Amino acid sequence: MARKKKTIPKLGNENFYKTFGVTPKNRVGFVEELENNLAHQDMSSILKEKAGPDKAPLSDREKLKSYPHPQDELDLHGKTGPEAERKTATFIRETASLHLRTIRIITGKGLHSDGPAILPDVVETKLKELQAENRIFTFVWEKGEKHKSGSVIVYLP
Repeated sequence: MARKKKTIPKLGNENFYKTFGVTPKNRVGFVEELENNLAHQDMSSILKEKAGPDKAPLSDREKLKSYPHPQDELDLHGKTGPEAERKTATFIRETASLHLRTIRIITGKGLHSDGPAILPDVVETKLKELQAENRIFTFVWEKGEKHKSGSVIVYLP
């Protein structure tokens, strides 16, 4: 035996006024009232009003807060300058294709080198080049300064 569903009855103008105890000033229906109110507006102004006030774009600092901790890393210890440059570009391309957003590149501080550390400079130059091409959003040295850090955090777009 099928049950009858209880439904809310449809309200016409007369039922609406009676149900809610409103006495209409004039007997204009909802559709007519809507048309009268929207007659002076075009669709773009209606949509703009519906969207609300324009929000200011996020600053770079605010955008970085939405990024996760490093999701992958590349260790360049023992690599030559050209190898490090090539591996950095390849690593960024591969991680971007995997839709990762934050990566770490370990350059080392040059403590085990015979001369000054070259990898931080090589990697920084490559990252600036990739940033100019919009392949990365930005990068920051993990301890704030290149000469104090052994790694750089890269934020992908």
